[in-house]
Amino acid sequence: MLKVKLTRLIILLIITIFLFGCSAHQIMQQPIFDIQKIEEQTGYFSEDISAGCSSTYLEFVRQEGDLFLFYTEIKNNSQDTLVVYPQEIYLEVVKDYDEQDDQMTNRYFAIDPAHEIDLIDHQMKEEKDRHTEATVLNVVFGVFNTVANLVGDSDYKEESVATTVFNTGVSQVDEEIYHADTEKDLNEIKDFWMNSILNEPVVCPDDTVSGLVYLPYSPTAEIFKVVIPVCGFPDSFLFKQVQRNK
Repeated sequence: MLKVKLTRLIILLIITIFLFGCSAHQIMQQPIFDIQKIEEQTGYFSEDISAGCSSTYLEFVRQEGDLFLFYTEIKNNSQDTLVVYPQEIYLEVVKDYDEQDDQMTNRYFAIDPAHEIDLIDHQMKEEKDRHTEATVLNVVFGVFNTVANLVGDSDYKEESVATTVFNTGVSQVDEEIYHADTEKDLNEIKDFWMNSILNEPVVCPDDTVSGLVYLPYSPTAEIFKVVIPVCGFPDSFLFKQVQRNK
Protein backbone atom coordinates (compact mmCIF):
# COMPACT_ATOMS: atom_id res chain seq x y z
CA MET A 1 0.00 0.00 0.00
CA LEU A 2 2.79 2.38 0.95
CA LYS A 3 4.57 1.54 -2.29
CA VAL A 4 1.44 2.42 -4.30
CA LYS A 5 1.08 5.75 -2.48
CA LEU A 6 4.73 6.61 -3.09
CA THR A 7 4.35 5.75 -6.77
CA ARG A 8 1.28 8.00 -7.07
CA LEU A 9 3.13 10.80 -5.24
CA ILE A 10 6.11 10.54 -7.57
CA ILE A 11 3.83 10.63 -10.63
CA LEU A 12 1.98 13.64 -9.20
CA LEU A 13 5.27 15.46 -8.58
CA ILE A 14 6.47 14.72 -12.13
CA ILE A 15 3.20 16.04 -13.59
CA THR A 16 3.37 19.15 -11.37
CA ILE A 17 6.98 19.85 -12.39
CA PHE A 18 6.11 19.35 -16.06
CA LEU A 19 3.11 21.68 -15.90
CA PHE A 20 5.10 24.29 -13.98
CA GLY A 21 7.91 24.02 -16.52
CA CYS A 22 5.50 24.52 -19.43
CA SER A 23 3.91 27.50 -17.68
CA ALA A 24 7.28 29.07 -16.88
CA HIS A 25 8.43 28.48 -20.46
CA GLN A 26 5.36 30.28 -21.79
CA ILE A 27 5.90 33.19 -19.38
CA MET A 28 9.59 33.55 -20.13
CA GLN A 29 9.38 32.81 -23.85
CA GLN A 30 10.81 35.60 -25.94
CA PRO A 31 8.29 36.86 -28.52
CA ILE A 32 9.50 36.22 -32.07
CA PHE A 33 8.34 38.46 -34.89
CA ASP A 34 8.05 38.32 -38.66
CA ILE A 35 8.87 41.74 -40.13
CA GLN A 36 7.61 42.62 -43.60
CA LYS A 37 8.32 45.83 -45.48
CA ILE A 38 5.27 47.78 -46.65
CA GLU A 39 5.47 49.98 -49.71
CA GLU A 40 5.33 53.60 -48.67
CA GLN A 41 1.95 55.30 -49.28
CA THR A 42 1.84 58.71 -50.91
CA GLY A 43 1.29 61.35 -48.29
CA TYR A 44 1.40 58.83 -45.46
CA PHE A 45 4.30 60.46 -43.66
CA SER A 46 4.57 64.04 -42.55
CA GLU A 47 8.27 64.27 -43.43
CA ASP A 48 9.22 65.87 -46.72
CA ILE A 49 11.36 63.26 -48.47
CA SER A 50 11.37 64.90 -51.89
CA ALA A 51 14.46 67.04 -51.44
CA GLY A 52 16.71 64.33 -52.84
CA CYS A 53 19.90 65.33 -51.03
CA SER A 54 20.37 61.66 -50.15
CA SER A 55 19.20 58.20 -51.16
CA THR A 56 18.65 55.66 -48.40
CA TYR A 57 18.03 51.93 -48.33
CA LEU A 58 16.85 49.91 -45.32
CA GLU A 59 16.35 46.19 -44.91
CA PHE A 60 15.32 44.14 -41.87
CA VAL A 61 18.00 41.54 -41.03
CA ARG A 62 16.84 39.67 -37.94
CA GLN A 63 15.58 39.92 -34.40
CA GLU A 64 18.12 39.61 -31.58
CA GLY A 65 16.29 39.38 -28.28
CA ASP A 66 14.63 42.72 -27.59
CA LEU A 67 16.34 44.41 -30.54
CA PHE A 68 15.69 44.50 -34.28
CA LEU A 69 18.75 44.52 -36.54
CA PHE A 70 18.58 46.48 -39.81
CA TYR A 71 21.00 46.98 -42.68
CA THR A 72 21.09 50.45 -44.20
CA GLU A 73 22.83 52.29 -47.02
CA ILE A 74 23.01 56.07 -47.35
CA LYS A 75 24.16 57.82 -50.51
CA ASN A 76 25.03 61.52 -50.57
CA ASN A 77 23.39 63.12 -53.62
CA SER A 78 24.32 66.66 -52.63
CA GLN A 79 27.46 68.69 -53.18
CA ASP A 80 28.03 69.04 -49.44
CA THR A 81 29.57 66.63 -46.95
CA LEU A 82 26.98 64.89 -44.78
CA VAL A 83 27.41 63.51 -41.29
CA VAL A 84 25.15 60.63 -40.26
CA TYR A 85 24.44 60.14 -36.55
CA PRO A 86 23.25 56.53 -36.07
CA GLN A 87 21.84 57.23 -32.60
CA GLU A 88 19.34 59.62 -34.19
CA ILE A 89 17.78 56.86 -36.31
CA TYR A 90 14.56 55.75 -34.66
CA LEU A 91 11.70 53.28 -34.83
CA GLU A 92 8.26 54.82 -34.39
CA VAL A 93 5.03 52.90 -33.74
CA VAL A 94 2.41 53.80 -36.35
CA LYS A 95 -0.30 51.33 -35.35
CA ASP A 96 -0.47 49.50 -32.03
CA TYR A 97 -2.54 46.46 -31.07
CA ASP A 98 -3.20 48.16 -27.71
CA GLU A 99 -4.25 51.50 -29.17
CA GLN A 100 -5.81 54.06 -26.82
CA ASP A 101 -7.39 57.41 -27.58
CA ASP A 102 -4.74 59.27 -25.59
CA GLN A 103 -1.84 57.11 -26.77
CA MET A 104 1.44 58.97 -27.11
CA THR A 105 3.76 58.45 -30.07
CA ASN A 106 6.31 55.80 -29.12
CA ARG A 107 9.80 56.28 -30.53
CA TYR A 108 12.72 53.94 -29.95
CA PHE A 109 16.14 55.34 -30.83
CA ALA A 110 18.99 53.23 -32.19
CA ILE A 111 21.74 51.92 -29.96
CA ASP A 112 24.61 54.43 -30.01
CA PRO A 113 27.72 52.61 -31.34
CA ALA A 114 30.05 55.26 -29.85
CA HIS A 115 28.62 54.52 -26.41
CA GLU A 116 29.02 50.77 -26.91
CA ILE A 117 32.64 51.23 -28.01
CA ASP A 118 33.33 53.35 -24.91
CA LEU A 119 31.89 50.58 -22.73
CA ILE A 120 34.10 47.99 -24.43
CA ASP A 121 37.17 50.21 -23.95
CA HIS A 122 36.28 50.45 -20.26
CA GLN A 123 35.92 46.66 -20.04
CA MET A 124 39.30 46.22 -21.74
CA LYS A 125 40.95 48.56 -19.23
CA GLU A 126 39.30 46.73 -16.33
CA GLU A 127 40.50 43.39 -17.71
CA LYS A 128 44.05 44.73 -18.11
CA ASP A 129 44.04 45.99 -14.51
CA ARG A 130 42.57 42.69 -13.26
CA HIS A 131 45.24 40.72 -15.14
CA THR A 132 48.05 42.85 -13.69
CA GLU A 133 46.68 42.45 -10.16
CA ALA A 134 46.17 38.69 -10.58
CA THR A 135 49.73 38.29 -11.89
CA VAL A 136 51.23 40.27 -8.99
CA LEU A 137 49.24 38.28 -6.42
CA ASN A 138 50.22 34.99 -8.04
CA VAL A 139 53.92 35.91 -7.92
CA VAL A 140 53.71 37.24 -4.35
CA PHE A 141 51.97 34.12 -3.04
CA GLY A 142 54.37 31.92 -5.00
CA VAL A 143 57.40 33.65 -3.45
CA PHE A 144 55.81 33.62 0.01
CA ASN A 145 55.06 29.88 -0.14
CA THR A 146 58.54 29.15 -1.52
CA VAL A 147 60.20 31.03 1.36
CA ALA A 148 57.91 29.32 3.86
CA ASN A 149 58.93 25.94 2.49
CA LEU A 150 62.64 26.80 2.63
CA VAL A 151 62.58 27.96 6.24
CA GLY A 152 60.34 25.17 7.44
CA ASP A 153 61.38 22.03 9.27
CA SER A 154 60.05 19.62 6.67
CA ASP A 155 62.34 16.91 5.35
CA TYR A 156 60.85 17.44 1.90
CA LYS A 157 61.85 21.07 1.33
CA GLU A 158 63.05 20.52 -2.21
CA GLU A 159 59.88 18.67 -3.19
CA SER A 160 57.70 21.34 -1.56
CA VAL A 161 59.55 24.17 -3.29
CA ALA A 162 59.33 22.39 -6.64
CA THR A 163 55.61 21.82 -6.14
CA THR A 164 55.07 25.49 -5.23
CA VAL A 165 57.00 26.70 -8.27
CA PHE A 166 55.10 24.29 -10.51
CA ASN A 167 51.69 25.31 -9.13
CA THR A 168 52.57 28.99 -9.45
CA GLY A 169 53.59 28.46 -13.06
CA VAL A 170 50.41 26.51 -13.88
CA SER A 171 48.29 29.19 -12.22
CA GLN A 172 49.99 31.92 -14.23
CA VAL A 173 49.62 29.97 -17.49
CA ASP A 174 45.89 29.61 -16.79
CA GLU A 175 45.69 33.33 -16.05
CA GLU A 176 47.49 34.23 -19.28
CA ILE A 177 45.15 31.99 -21.32
CA TYR A 178 42.06 33.50 -19.68
CA HIS A 179 43.38 37.02 -20.20
CA ALA A 180 44.25 36.37 -23.86
CA ASP A 181 40.83 34.83 -24.56
CA THR A 182 39.04 37.72 -22.86
CA GLU A 183 41.05 40.32 -24.77
CA LYS A 184 40.38 38.50 -28.03
CA ASP A 185 36.63 38.42 -27.37
CA LEU A 186 36.52 42.11 -26.45
CA ASN A 187 38.58 43.07 -29.52
CA GLU A 188 36.24 41.09 -31.79
CA ILE A 189 33.19 42.78 -30.27
CA LYS A 190 34.83 46.20 -30.62
CA ASP A 191 35.74 45.46 -34.24
CA PHE A 192 32.10 44.52 -34.91
CA TRP A 193 30.80 47.81 -33.48
CA MET A 194 33.46 49.84 -35.30
CA ASN A 195 33.30 48.20 -38.73
CA SER A 196 29.98 46.34 -39.14
CA ILE A 197 27.68 48.79 -37.37
CA LEU A 198 26.85 52.13 -38.96
CA ASN A 199 29.22 54.24 -36.91
CA GLU A 200 28.81 58.02 -37.35
CA PRO A 201 30.35 58.20 -40.81
CA VAL A 202 31.12 61.31 -42.83
CA VAL A 203 29.60 60.94 -46.30
CA CYS A 204 31.34 62.85 -49.09
CA PRO A 205 29.44 63.92 -52.23
CA ASP A 206 28.45 60.94 -54.42
CA ASP A 207 29.75 58.50 -51.78
CA THR A 208 27.70 55.75 -50.10
CA VAL A 209 28.08 54.42 -46.55
CA SER A 210 26.48 51.30 -45.15
CA GLY A 211 26.21 49.37 -41.93
CA LEU A 212 24.00 47.67 -39.38
CA VAL A 213 21.68 49.44 -36.95
CA TYR A 214 20.22 48.04 -33.71
CA LEU A 215 16.77 49.38 -32.80
CA PRO A 216 14.61 48.59 -29.77
CA TYR A 217 10.99 47.85 -30.62
CA SER A 218 7.49 47.72 -29.17
CA PRO A 219 6.18 44.15 -28.73
CA THR A 220 2.59 45.40 -29.16
CA ALA A 221 3.17 47.27 -32.42
CA GLU A 222 1.33 46.18 -35.56
CA ILE A 223 2.89 48.68 -37.95
CA PHE A 224 6.00 50.76 -37.39
CA LYS A 225 8.28 52.96 -39.40
CA VAL A 226 12.03 53.45 -39.23
CA VAL A 227 13.15 57.02 -39.80
CA ILE A 228 16.65 57.93 -41.00
CA PRO A 229 17.30 61.65 -40.45
CA VAL A 230 19.71 62.81 -43.14
CA CYS A 231 20.41 66.41 -44.24
CA GLY A 232 17.21 67.69 -42.62
CA PHE A 233 14.85 65.55 -44.73
CA PRO A 234 14.23 62.20 -42.98
CA ASP A 235 13.57 59.12 -45.09
CA SER A 236 10.96 56.73 -43.70
CA PHE A 237 10.44 53.00 -44.17
CA LEU A 238 7.22 51.25 -43.21
CA PHE A 239 7.06 47.71 -41.76
CA LYS A 240 4.41 45.29 -40.53
CA GLN A 241 5.15 43.32 -37.36
CA VAL A 242 3.53 39.91 -36.68
CA GLN A 243 4.33 37.69 -33.70
CA ARG A 244 5.01 34.08 -34.71
CA ASN A 245 5.05 32.34 -31.33
CA LYS A 246 1.86 33.43 -29.58
